[in-house]
Amino acid sequence: MFADLILPVSVPGTFSYLVPSELENNVAVGCRVVVNFGKGRKLYSGIVSRLNDGTSLLPAIKPILSVLDNAPIVTSQQLDLWYRISDHYMCTLGEVMLAAMPGALVLTSETRLVAAADKPTNWSGNNKHDALMDALELRQEMNLGEAGQLLGLKDPMPVIKQLLDQGALMIAEEIGEKFTPRMDRFVKLSPEASTEEALHTWFDKLDKAPKLLGMLMRYVEISQCLSEEPREVKRDLLLRSTSTTAAHLKKLVEKGLFVVYERPAGSLPSSSARGRKKELSEAQRAALREVQDALLEKPVCLLHGVTASGKTELYMELIDAAMQRGEQTLYLLPEIALTTQVIGRLRDRFGDRVSVFHSRLSPRERTELWLRMLNDPAGHPLMVGARSALFLPFHKLGLIVVDEEHDASYKQHDPSPRYNARDMAVILAGLHQAKVVLGSATPSMESFFNAHQGKYGLARLLVRHGDAVLPKVVRVDLADAQKRKRMRGYFSETLLKGIEDAIARKEQAIIFQNRRGYVPVWQCESCGWVPECQHCDVSLTYHKQQHGLRCHYCGRTYPPPVNCSACGSNRLRMIGFGTEKIEEELALLLPDARIARMDQDTTRGKHAFERILSRFGDGDLDVLVGTQMVTKGLDFDQVTVVGIINADHLMRFPDMRAHERAFQMMSQVAGRSGRKRDPGTVFIQARDIQHPVIGLVVAHDTEGMYTRELEHRRAHGYPPFTRLVRFTLKHRLEERVSHSAEALAAMLRERLGDRVLGPEPPPVARVRDKHLRAILVKLDRNAYRSEKEFMREVIDRLFAEQAHRAVQLVVDVDPM
Repeated sequence: MFADLILPVSVPGTFSYLVPSELENNVAVGCRVVVNFGKGRKLYSGIVSRLNDGTSLLPAIKPILSVLDNAPIVTSQQLDLWYRISDHYMCTLGEVMLAAMPGALVLTSETRLVAAADKPTNWSGNNKHDALMDALELRQEMNLGEAGQLLGLKDPMPVIKQLLDQGALMIAEEIGEKFTPRMDRFVKLSPEASTEEALHTWFDKLDKAPKLLGMLMRYVEISQCLSEEPREVKRDLLLRSTSTTAAHLKKLVEKGLFVVYERPAGSLPSSSARGRKKELSEAQRAALREVQDALLEKPVCLLHGVTASGKTELYMELIDAAMQRGEQTLYLLPEIALTTQVIGRLRDRFGDRVSVFHSRLSPRERTELWLRMLNDPAGHPLMVGARSALFLPFHKLGLIVVDEEHDASYKQHDPSPRYNARDMAVILAGLHQAKVVLGSATPSMESFFNAHQGKYGLARLLVRHGDAVLPKVVRVDLADAQKRKRMRGYFSETLLKGIEDAIARKEQAIIFQNRRGYVPVWQCESCGWVPECQHCDVSLTYHKQQHGLRCHYCGRTYPPPVNCSACGSNRLRMIGFGTEKIEEELALLLPDARIARMDQDTTRGKHAFERILSRFGDGDLDVLVGTQMVTKGLDFDQVTVVGIINADHLMRFPDMRAHERAFQMMSQVAGRSGRKRDPGTVFIQARDIQHPVIGLVVAHDTEGMYTRELEHRRAHGYPPFTRLVRFTLKHRLEERVSHSAEALAAMLRERLGDRVLGPEPPPVARVRDKHLRAILVKLDRNAYRSEKEFMREVIDRLFAEQAHRAVQLVVDVDPM
């Protein structure tokens, strides 16, 4: 018997190994086995993808050394998905395996082992176990290969697996801060003080303590504790609204009036009514019927629903129906860090049937979740996660919901596989005979095209829920405002007055600037010199908080220059602006406003993102300044003003999707305004205020944007009429990479002709000391498979030559 294995290496194909007769009854497709691979005889755990009887064509074939699992840990549908991703995105199966599986399930000779810190070393009497634990007490850490030498074993993995399963060993990569959710603290009346009669007694007791009495009266007002539907009161909100301190609250707790308790942010109280449905509006019921009818005929339905239309409620109805049928649901979100509110709403409806898979889980927690899903699929009827949740082991998947399907975060950029989770969700659903719902207020061109062509179903929900209406969009001409001296820094008087009026009405504002940092460029006024990264061909961005220049490509930081490096002049000026400068300037213009910034720099810390959103949601902030983070998944009642500082930058990006992205970002950030009763206003500042894209945002015309953009794509042969593949070549020597790029382009043109664009240096032509060349290829949709196969043959032929072997090639299929 022979087994074809997928190994965690970036080498194409599967690898055949002999199954020794004593292991034939233990080996199964989807199990991990241990093998030697390569000349260095390194050990790897591979996944069995196929078993076959017969004779091998290879003159000498290595045997499998051991089997690690009693039952498969990868399902047949997962293996099928891996093959489809490898084939479509032109990457190796090993790369897919590394992306798909938790690190603790992928063992190699280089895997580093440590003794579990939370367990005392107990000697078991097993000589091999005890010898290894003794060695780890002395050395603290060793890799798996060293463990094999110590134990005198050719294959130490079965011994290692036993110790891992017992919890005596840990993989070093697993050791990290265990994910603990941020906790919210709440205040409630003690059981003895919760009646109306008891409250009157407390009012009398506190008559001579005005601060404490004021706190109790405010609590009764906020909580509505004497009504049929009392509300929870956050500790911080109570202190803030009464101008009291924690010491005052502590006194009332000690006296027996209040109890302080806590629970994870975003979760709901255990006493809340689980499973309670919200009444759907007539428009929602009609859209739900459209989705259900479409899914009877087609496997995929696109739900085009405007912002704040209540798409999540429709998803929950579909999820509930899937649960009633005993099916699992996968709910994909673009970025799990931005979805606290969505998860809270799902848990309100479905309680502990909601599982969450995200990047902040420790490697051990991810492994445990994977194994629990294998052993108890019924215990995970609803899985919420970002793009990597696609790879989890589902058994009876019936529905996949892809929320905000247009979002570029669904595309993996580095490392390989560079897959799009939206597209692979459709493939995964096909493998399980499941249905897919794609939802967005601004659908991607590809999804809209598929819906208009009849490949997908199409449902529309074009009115906001309840009494809310779409916001009014006001265009502000920056050139005219500057000429009339109506600019105050980067804010027009029109936008500034809108923010001031909102704050005066106790409402909130969001300011959008899609560039982080303080200023993007320092420049010498004498000669025009601009400081650049020493390892990348890009200018450095100044971050005032750290008082340093930072490269946003390689992450290196540099001290700000005092003099020009070219001419020695000390006349250096700052050009441009980022979110950090916008926040500072707004604080000077509105000194009494409470302002916070949300970008990659302010959300790095643990729970930093949730803290900012919590403060904004509690009304502790008046203005939130941010990058595209503020365009996603935010639902706040009091936001009535949105300001877009510079729309021109969004539309002038050198990319064929620039207008589509600009429309999506402006429409999405505009959609944060006026989501409840009060109508919202969106101020778009630009110099080219008559640009057609801005006009379409003003009109909330998604269909018009699709029609306009589609004609441009058709005329120039871009998706959805073709498929794109981008080749990026990298090498430290510019001559080498240029020569290889020219050779690759010439070979591709033999069949593809002028559909091969390039090679040319990208906008940033050197990153981390490597020179880059880019080639863009347009593939005929009708001959896609044969043309892609041709490209594979060209790559294999070219990079087999010694002159090109050292050049790194990155292949990106369907680049975003």
